[in-house]
Amino acid sequence: MSQLIVQNQLPDLPRSIHTPVESIPASTEWIEQQINGTVNVCKDILGTKWKNNINKTLHPNVNQPYNVCVPKKTAFPEFIDVNKDGDLKGGFSIAIFCLVLQELPFKIQLVFKPIRNESYTEVVQKLESKECDVVAGDISITSNRTRYADFTIAYMSSEIYMLVPAIRKWNQTLLTLVRPFTMRLWVAIISACVFIGVAVGYLEYRAKNPEFLNVSFFQKLFRIIWFPVSKFYFQEGRIHNRCSKVVLVVWLTTIFIVMQIFTACLSSWLTVNQLQPKVPKKYQVVGFQVGSFVKDFVTNGHAQSYLSVDTKGLPLSSLDDYKNVLDNRTVDAIFDELPYIDIFLAKYGDNYMKVGPLASEAGIGFAVARGSQLLSELSRAVINVTESPDMTHMKKMYLPIQSPLPTQPVDSLPQSLDVHSFYILFIFMGLATIIAIICSEILLMRSTAQISPDISRNMMSAFQTIYANSKEIAEIGH
Repeated sequence: MSQLIVQNQLPDLPRSIHTPVESIPASTEWIEQQINGTVNVCKDILGTKWKNNINKTLHPNVNQPYNVCVPKKTAFPEFIDVNKDGDLKGGFSIAIFCLVLQELPFKIQLVFKPIRNESYTEVVQKLESKECDVVAGDISITSNRTRYADFTIAYMSSEIYMLVPAIRKWNQTLLTLVRPFTMRLWVAIISACVFIGVAVGYLEYRAKNPEFLNVSFFQKLFRIIWFPVSKFYFQEGRIHNRCSKVVLVVWLTTIFIVMQIFTACLSSWLTVNQLQPKVPKKYQVVGFQVGSFVKDFVTNGHAQSYLSVDTKGLPLSSLDDYKNVLDNRTVDAIFDELPYIDIFLAKYGDNYMKVGPLASEAGIGFAVARGSQLLSELSRAVINVTESPDMTHMKKMYLPIQSPLPTQPVDSLPQSLDVHSFYILFIFMGLATIIAIICSEILLMRSTAQISPDISRNMMSAFQTIYANSKEIAEIGH
């Protein structure tokens, strides 16, 4: 089983990681203001959305006031925001908790009590000692914590990921030169070249071009394939048929368009680079969020395929700590839950990537005392909130998580062009070639029809001359 050695002092670490956070309890005055109704935290957070006091009565079997413990850490105020005086000011988790309370069919007098410098598990344990009636916040539901409390339905999914630096890798290979076009398109281009060669060869043969007459079959085949290429690049060969010129103009235009598109696609392939995670081969030091259950995940054997018994752990207390330890290579990787990593990537995402999921978790919910009468009511209320538009609105308001487009990653490879991208071009070339052949045949037929009477008259004249000459020779002989 892998073992994580948590060290509070490691050489060459950022000072902010080791500086202890002073305990700032919530002010007594602020708590008293909640009790006497002067301060309403949920109303301050939700504003006009808070309508909990309308046509509702207090629950007879619920302690009044209802003590709500709120774990507070220095990192990720997006979920729980407590000011320097220890007063609760908001956050995504608290906003969701207030929306859940609003869905209850009864009213509860709440007193929020932020608790700092204690792990989430330690805060959940306060439910056993009756110091809290409920724990509201980004509480991950784990098997270890279920020994001390019951949990509502998760209002947010969660999985464990690994955060590592990203490296840019150029994507040039031996096949990069041909990758702008698919194999089907290359075959179509070669087939079009052969088709044009056959058409030009036929037209020139009909026009009595000496280069296509009195040669062997293999020479004709070579000329059919080579003639369009040699005419385009080397200006070789003489054209006798005007329709052949039309076919070659259409062919050269097609090739010019294809070459321009190929050049543009090849440029994108040569300049593209992919962000890839820099996954270490060996984990000497790994980071995790201070107070998080991820420390237990690393030590209980789930991460034994990644970590060794000599792996050291480093608690991190802020996003800046995450960035600093990754930049100066103090840690090889950071293990954390997906929502927190997404928030980090939304702020520093250009140079870092997530790897995973490494493990699935039950999610993030609210903890209540074991056997609490409110558990089923709170769970039903959580379901109602997660299905409502308010859930999406709160995510946009509090969580700066950038959702990627589902179609294609940002740094994905360029798309290779296929035959369907050139259908119109190939159809135009084929029709123009066929029309040129038909026109050539019509012209040849008309030319033959005009020449035939002249040839007949010349032949008759020649026969008459021969006959007259032979008659004169016969008379002289007699």
